[in-house]
Amino acid sequence: MKIRKLLRVLHRDFGYFIVGMTIVYALSGIFLNHRHDFNPDYNIIVEDFKFPVQQDGNYTADDIREILSEQSYNLSYKKHYLNSDGLIKVFIESGEAVMDPETGEGRFQLLERRPLIFEMNKLHKATLGTTWKWVSDIMAVVLLFVAVSGLFILKGKRGFTRWGWWLTIAGFIVPLVFAMLYI
Repeated sequence: MKIRKLLRVLHRDFGYFIVGMTIVYALSGIFLNHRHDFNPDYNIIVEDFKFPVQQDGNYTADDIREILSEQSYNLSYKKHYLNSDGLIKVFIESGEAVMDPETGEGRFQLLERRPLIFEMNKLHKATLGTTWKWVSDIMAVVLLFVAVSGLFILKGKRGFTRWGWWLTIAGFIVPLVFAMLYI
């Protein structure tokens, strides 16, 4: 079998093999690139609420649990304390609440995982342990092979030696320019 035919077969088969992972990496890469515009892993829910004011201003854990149970989200109480500003700081599962015992006004912030996007980002960042890191490395090697083998599949006027090398050099120049300008 000629080398060009072997490269075409391997390029095709490896390309099919990695298409799903490439889509996951590409989508999560877009989300992670915009992590300064929004939180790609969590949706942050902020909601104001009112609660009845007690005359003595002394709220027990049971009082706070009851107030939290009346909210639109399932807020799971952990503990609370009175801070130096006289506000009740409440720790809840996946968030926090602040309550003003004098006015009966409160606000909670809750982190909610973005379905599917959270998991894709964990895969992209390779934070799932050693096994996934090796799977990720293997994918990187396969991507390198597909990229390099693709250079030599076409021949003739639109092949690498006559046309493709210009575009390949341009592909190297773009990130280099950004690296020189911004790093």
